[in-house]
Amino acid sequence: MKPLNNETIKTSVLIITRNRSKMLEGCLESLVKQTRMPDELIVVDNASTDNTKRVVLSFNKKLPVKYVQEKQIGIPYARNKGIKTARGTIILMLDDDCVADKFWVEKMINAHKKYPKAWVIQGRTYSLPPKKICSVLAEYHRSFHFRNSIKNPLPMRIFFSKGLRDEVELLTCNTQNFSIKALYLKKHKLLFDENFYRGSDTDFGKQIMQKNGLIMFCPGIQIYHWERCTLNQFLEQRWHTGRTTAKISYKWKTSTFAENMLSPRMPFALLLFCRASNQLTNLPILLVLLFLDRLYRLNGYFYQKRLLSLEKPKV
Repeated sequence: MKPLNNETIKTSVLIITRNRSKMLEGCLESLVKQTRMPDELIVVDNASTDNTKRVVLSFNKKLPVKYVQEKQIGIPYARNKGIKTARGTIILMLDDDCVADKFWVEKMINAHKKYPKAWVIQGRTYSLPPKKICSVLAEYHRSFHFRNSIKNPLPMRIFFSKGLRDEVELLTCNTQNFSIKALYLKKHKLLFDENFYRGSDTDFGKQIMQKNGLIMFCPGIQIYHWERCTLNQFLEQRWHTGRTTAKISYKWKTSTFAENMLSPRMPFALLLFCRASNQLTNLPILLVLLFLDRLYRLNGYFYQKRLLSLEKPKV
């Protein structure tokens, strides 16, 4: 692979969206403020019925935007449409409910230069609104999942005391804050599995690992994500997470049941997290939400397992 430099690097930022024009506008505004402008910005409209198109086109003079439509509803359909449209040597992905730090594009480029063998650079996501219970719990889930996804994980006491500060190798990825060298997409014919409505990024990470790709986590590359802050939104999200783990298990022939259980180490990890982030006063309500989280994940897991069993041909 040729070394990356400012002359050979061309960046494509990919955002997919559906009926979230207000959040999308905030996301696009954060790209206007970048210290390095992307070479192209692709916004894939996944059959929106609101004013998404008008919002996107209003940025024509501020950003090198391409408005693309994908009528087949589904996250992987929209991402694949964006990948096929992109012309950059590095494709950066950002969710429409996120706001990028002003150095986001610049730091992604620098990370790919620093790690030329990395297929993927994974950045650090922070939760909005800050200090809300939903955000605190989301940060905990992100930290706990991240710790379990490090190639060489630290003991929990050390990990939560240090926080997410080290650049390390990961075994999975999250497309909220993510970039990949287009060379590897083309060489290995990587696309998002369109059988996944949610969780296709987890499956995408497994595809990369299967082909011995390198995913590097660089915490200095930062974005901010608006969390689901009502109880109904939170529980619906956790139910879908349970469904995703069942689909991952079915496709990759692995056991994901334990991921949905409330193991003894999870409350302990939550305690360590609260202590490190000065959230001990919120520990009781967080424990209740953690219990509900596991309950809804298990429900979603068994629901999806039942659907998958009905799809199997009868012998």
